[in-house]
Amino acid sequence: MSGVAEKVPGWVERLLIPTLEAKVRSVVAEELAKFEKTVDARFEVLDSKMDARFKAVNAKIEVVNTRIDSLEKQFPTLKELAEIKARLSQIEKASR
Repeated sequence: MSGVAEKVPGWVERLLIPTLEAKVRSVVAEELAKFEKTVDARFEVLDSKMDARFKAVNAKIEVVNTRIDSLEKQFPTLKELAEIKARLSQIEKASR
């Protein structure tokens, strides 16, 4: 009986361990693939949210740029208006 007991572990090791190893590798590979898909999906959602936020910020910056451009266009007009007021003031002083 002890001779059979010594041979069983070697037999089990040669036949079952490679099968178990293959099954374990398969399960681990499947779980890693699921995990990778989950992580990828979460990063896609995050990327989408960040992209939307960047677009919103960019739109706000464009509004500010448009306002600045509008103000820059008004500066020459304001300067000319100030010059006209100064001349008018001089004319009014001279006519008194």
